[in-house]
Amino acid sequence: MNDIEPQPIPVVLSGQALMSLRESGHNFPSAVGEVIDNSIEAKANHIQIVTEEGQVARKKVIKQVAIIDDGKGMEEETLHHYLQLGFSTRFMSNDTIGKFGVGAKLAGLSVAMRMDAWSRVEGTDRIRHVFFDLSDAVREEEVGNEIGIAPPDDEPLPAHLLAYFPEGSGTLVLWSKIDRVSDGHGRTTPDHVRNELNKELSRVFREFLSGGIRITVDGLDLRPHDPTFRHQGTWVDHVLAEHLRRTANAAFPGGQHHFAPQVFFDDEVSVEGTQHKVHVTITLAPPEVLRHKGSGGDGMAKQLRLPENEGAISFLRHEREISYTPVARLYPDGVKTPDRFIGFEVRFTPELDRLMGVRNVKRGAVPADELRTTLRDLAKRIIPGARAELARIWGQQDRERAEHAGEHAPIIKAVKKADHTMPKSRVKSVPTPAEKERAYGDMAKDAGKADSAEEKAAYAQEISQLPFVIETVDFPGDQMFELTHLGEQTLIRLNERHSFYREMYEPLRALADGSNGDGAGGKASSTAKRALEAITLLIVAYAKAETQHGTPDEQYAELRKHWGSFTQLYMNKIKDVL
Repeated sequence: MNDIEPQPIPVVLSGQALMSLRESGHNFPSAVGEVIDNSIEAKANHIQIVTEEGQVARKKVIKQVAIIDDGKGMEEETLHHYLQLGFSTRFMSNDTIGKFGVGAKLAGLSVAMRMDAWSRVEGTDRIRHVFFDLSDAVREEEVGNEIGIAPPDDEPLPAHLLAYFPEGSGTLVLWSKIDRVSDGHGRTTPDHVRNELNKELSRVFREFLSGGIRITVDGLDLRPHDPTFRHQGTWVDHVLAEHLRRTANAAFPGGQHHFAPQVFFDDEVSVEGTQHKVHVTITLAPPEVLRHKGSGGDGMAKQLRLPENEGAISFLRHEREISYTPVARLYPDGVKTPDRFIGFEVRFTPELDRLMGVRNVKRGAVPADELRTTLRDLAKRIIPGARAELARIWGQQDRERAEHAGEHAPIIKAVKKADHTMPKSRVKSVPTPAEKERAYGDMAKDAGKADSAEEKAAYAQEISQLPFVIETVDFPGDQMFELTHLGEQTLIRLNERHSFYREMYEPLRALADGSNGDGAGGKASSTAKRALEAITLLIVAYAKAETQHGTPDEQYAELRKHWGSFTQLYMNKIKDVL
């Protein structure tokens, strides 16, 4: 029998517990977001994130991360407790972003083994410092020593970060000994990590960014990203404006531009069975984002961050997003691919934290049954209308495309006859039957001839024996036309967005048809028809010339692209000189 009287033991083995708490559910952006929360609560106007790269096993990684703000700083006692798990000057407050006293600490430990903080309050030149090193703490605990956080000291700021620290009050948090940073796909390369960080922070803190708070990542000021498309000056506005400046048929004016969505619902709703209310907004993306059916997964859609919006509900607490993810069985008939064009946002106050399933880590929310029922009922009423409007817009676009379908048929049939006595194609690449079927299917879709399998098959049969096929289609960019060489056959897509088509081809067609409304006819109409023939034959002749080379795409793709872009530039810059 042991004669030693039992002694109390610690409730928590601090070092081991903190090692296990590293699995707190944070990703890198959500971890950085916890420190930004503190900066916002400290009334910061400018928050800077500065990353430093290093190498591990010959691979580039992010070695250190500093978050610097120009907030009011921390007094000595607050700074001493800053890295203490559970301490918060706002503990369990419903008036602030954070309230549990664990966010920034768990965030730092989820990413790095060491955390440092320097802070200065207004009215003093003294910058004070505290730190906690988890690897040192574990070693101390293993030999029986108590671990803790030493009082603030005067350790100077790292020399390479001095320039970032504000002249007045402010705080700098540094995470080092980083060993757990990657993006959502497990990639650790700095560029991938930073891209995801920028994207997530711009959405999570969109209200503050829109309100004038600056968040900068390695010198880049973030633009707010609003999945409901309502805010002005957002990432979507920027991408669309830049795209239109490159491709618009007339000079696109400078300055900021807002592309507004359709708003289907924007109001407070009572949560079933409670006295609480939440504010719900449901929108449909602006026409410039919708573009055309099938565009939701192309390069532009990815740049606009549309795929991740598919069925996602954005939950905002105190204007700060805490969750952006689909909620099971919320959308009527399940989530569909076109739903990525629908914005769905729910705003609530901290009083609803338990109803929302808010965690001490502000990442994710699981609505309680009452709220889930309320949102499901609302979605059942509103989402079908948004889907129907999207279908209507795309249907109208299909009908407009169908108007162009076949407009070149007569001349292409004449080209086939004339081509019988002309030099034949020298293109070496011969498509497989599957590749040709896919190319015909794409052309049928672009020409508005794919409403049914039968119509698509009939179109493929119709064009299969033609040496050249030309259709007027809608695609982004400044190319005047696109060519697809299929051995002895070439598919030509004439871009209806291009200045050449809108300012030359379309008016000529209206004049040739007598549909321009000015009563012109006779010789003018005849001349317009001949001009249309000549323009079409000019494009076909160019395509024919390409087929005299064995590998035309390799040889002429850049020429083709530059021809279209230079034509558009000249037409935008030069008008009414003849």
